[in-house]
Amino acid sequence: MKTIKLAIFGLGVVGSHVVKLLEKNSYVLDNTKFKIVSISAKNKKKKRNFNIKKYSWFKSFPELLKNDKPDIIIETIGGTGKNINDLYKLCINNKISLITANKAQLAEKGHSFFGSFDEKNLFLGFEAAVLGAVPIVRSLEQCILPSKINSIYGIFNGTTNYIISQMYENKISFKDSLNQAIQNGFAEQDSSADLSGRDANHKLLLLSNLSFGNRFEFSKLNYDGIENIKLIDLEQGLKLGYKLKLVSISERHSKRFYSSVAPCFIPENSIVAKTDYEENVISLEGENFLKTSLVGKGAGGYPTATSIISDLKRYITYSKEQGVFKIKYENMPKALFIDNSKRVRPYYLRMSVLNKVGVLKSIAQIFAQKSISIKSLIQLNTSNEKIVPIIIISDSVDVDKISQVVKNLKKTNFLKKEISVIRIEENIG
Repeated sequence: MKTIKLAIFGLGVVGSHVVKLLEKNSYVLDNTKFKIVSISAKNKKKKRNFNIKKYSWFKSFPELLKNDKPDIIIETIGGTGKNINDLYKLCINNKISLITANKAQLAEKGHSFFGSFDEKNLFLGFEAAVLGAVPIVRSLEQCILPSKINSIYGIFNGTTNYIISQMYENKISFKDSLNQAIQNGFAEQDSSADLSGRDANHKLLLLSNLSFGNRFEFSKLNYDGIENIKLIDLEQGLKLGYKLKLVSISERHSKRFYSSVAPCFIPENSIVAKTDYEENVISLEGENFLKTSLVGKGAGGYPTATSIISDLKRYITYSKEQGVFKIKYENMPKALFIDNSKRVRPYYLRMSVLNKVGVLKSIAQIFAQKSISIKSLIQLNTSNEKIVPIIIISDSVDVDKISQVVKNLKKTNFLKKEISVIRIEENIG
């Protein structure tokens, strides 16, 4: 039986579950023996769910190489600092393959390493860095590619999905839902990467690279978060047949692409709209298949650990000619993006205005100046006789035009309070 030497760097919830799963399987996967030659973490004294005395502990990377050089390293530390960069360099310089759950490093700095991993014919597994227990990387590589994919979309962050689901279920504010998510262990005290859409954008970049065979640059991708969503908009959206989700999208437009992470209204009966709480979903549409969707837990120790185990199995049969993204990174063209004016969608706008003659006419004129038709205008009930809340659904328009309309509305003297602006994605299935 073939033996593969393994080191584990990071022994938090995920790393510890990897050890437990290997122990449970007597260190054998697909008729291959895995020997844990070294382990390491920030705190050796921390209580864990396995006996660390069974394994050799390394304090530094040179020490790791002196003991029993591993064939592959599993990294679950996270972050993009010097320590992580040094780990990548260690792997490349010493021909050690890597499995990581660190989407931030891969998305923001991976372009500096992907080519080197390919050049040295090293395996770089990142199933655990994208959608938790959803086996999307394996599905893409083994079942879908090289079929031409036209679009990928879905929910790529379990924390934000949990917060939004609680708002709907319990009719509470974003702030209250966030606090509950923290108390229930579904959000960190500092969840800024999740809430801002940055985390989902990391995953979108990696999956776009793999799906389209182009190099997507993190600085070129737009993302927005859920910090400003309001319960009233969620409720009004439902009355119109929509649910709000933090939607990640990448689409092929001939030889160019559109990519976005943003809170959007989508049809309430779609599979994406029905994916709630900590679950993630991804849907892919292509030329040789109509649509395929995968749903599963997006976070947690055990789900993420199972994805790492899946990568270990992929490593056993890895073809050295394959490349990190099925194509050698240096042979992948840079992704070019469409002009914003080329993609038009309806928009939902909610605002409060003075209740006086001529206001609605003025609003209509502001839209008309940008050649935007108003599909519908709804006046909400209010006990305030002086200020009236209204909702406008625009016809399809590009984001730059709707942004200019909002800017012009804010210059008026009849607008009171904020404007909520939410894109409507009618075709999200």
